[in-house]
Amino acid sequence: METHDMEMLWEQMGFIRWPISFAALMIAALSLYSTAQVYKPGAWANLKTKVFIDGVLFWGGFAVVAGLLGSVLGVIISFQSIEQAGAVSPTIMAGGIKVATLSSAAGLVILAVASLIWFTLQFRWRMLQAKEAQEN
Repeated sequence: METHDMEMLWEQMGFIRWPISFAALMIAALSLYSTAQVYKPGAWANLKTKVFIDGVLFWGGFAVVAGLLGSVLGVIISFQSIEQAGAVSPTIMAGGIKVATLSSAAGLVILAVASLIWFTLQFRWRMLQAKEAQEN
């Protein structure tokens, strides 16, 4: 995809792009912090880090919910436009529904990435926890 296409998709997502983007930024920030905590020398399984790791999965779920909300609102807006215009070609209707589903797709992609990050960090945290239990 070209940059112009990406910009067009970004604009077509409407207002819901902001909560989805915020969720992606929170996932990035929590992932970076948690990665630094569990992979630093002398790392141990502290509960504060576990809360940050779980936050990654929370914000991934939030992105999906925001995406679904954007899709539902987009479909409602499309149907309202169709209702006002009267007879509309199926091509125009399909284009409106395509735009409405963009936010769901974005939310699902963010959740997929967040889930992989969460699993990796959670695994590392549990390994640190097991190591501590073995040493005691």
